[in-house]
Amino acid sequence: MRRLLFIGLLFGQLFSQSFFQRLAAPVFYELGVQPNFQSNPLNLSDVEILKAAQDSDYLNGIAYSSSNVVSFTGKLNYSPRLFAGRKTRFNIQLNHHYYHDIPERSYQSYSMGIRQSLGKYRYLNMGYWILPEYYLRNYLFRDIRTLQASREACNFGTDRIWLGLQHRVSKKNTIEYRLTVRNEIYQAPFSHYDMSMLEGDLKLVVGQLKALSLVTEFQYGVADNSNNYDDKDRSYNYLNIRPSMTLSMPGKHRLRLGGRYDQRAYESEQNDDPLHAGRYQDEIRIECSILPNLSGPFIVEPFAGYRERRVDSSDQAVRELKSFSRYWFGVRFGFKSVIDMYF
Repeated sequence: MRRLLFIGLLFGQLFSQSFFQRLAAPVFYELGVQPNFQSNPLNLSDVEILKAAQDSDYLNGIAYSSSNVVSFTGKLNYSPRLFAGRKTRFNIQLNHHYYHDIPERSYQSYSMGIRQSLGKYRYLNMGYWILPEYYLRNYLFRDIRTLQASREACNFGTDRIWLGLQHRVSKKNTIEYRLTVRNEIYQAPFSHYDMSMLEGDLKLVVGQLKALSLVTEFQYGVADNSNNYDDKDRSYNYLNIRPSMTLSMPGKHRLRLGGRYDQRAYESEQNDDPLHAGRYQDEIRIECSILPNLSGPFIVEPFAGYRERRVDSSDQAVRELKSFSRYWFGVRFGFKSVIDMYF
């Protein structure tokens, strides 16, 4: 009996040591603050900017169409060897954005990703991202029972969960396939805008050029109504293309240039719903940043960007109401370090 107890304790200790040894890995973290300026953060059209200037109730008393913004970021990376000696990488990121001149717009987002090595430059990627509450603006709402109209705050929350497979196609080039499920849930009285989305992604990374790395991502998705609160069809199909490049410059400084092109086509053919019927829109986004080569753990990254949406519809009022443009600029300051963890 004593021998069996001794053997059990010995095996338990060996298993415990092995398990804790697999957990021993450094923890990398990064903290950042990003002061910036954003024009038109509420994505107002020219028509709406004019209305807001003439009527303070249009935006529920919001007096500014632009805002100074401070963003805070925290990142955590941890890569223990949990399975067959291969790394399992955990990524956690927290973001808080405070809009000084339009505090209603302030929001937080959270994400967690897991990257499991499968050997031979193959990886399984999965993750979850959530934005609990996001203020769009005050919209006109008409109660179908009382027929009374009022401007109500429109807030929604969104989340997405994804699963992807990444592998190498050549020595410095990789490709990733990803499937994403996403939801948008609107607070009352705008719950009839709830949407469910299914997205497919293809991401190609080209790193074989000496001073230039290229990343291109193609995404196609379908969005459908999540409920039957009314008989409006708000479903649409969309295509997003996201190219980006990083150029190495003399002194080991880097220049980043990212772009995005989005298309969206609504499915509705209801003549009594001009906001969605026959509507098509596209968007372009461009952002440029510079990463100086700094010794030590500090990061400084000046950036600037521009976004424009163009809407095509049989109704001229819809074209004017839903088209907008905006720009932004600022500087990212960061500090990165590592904590050696031994269990």
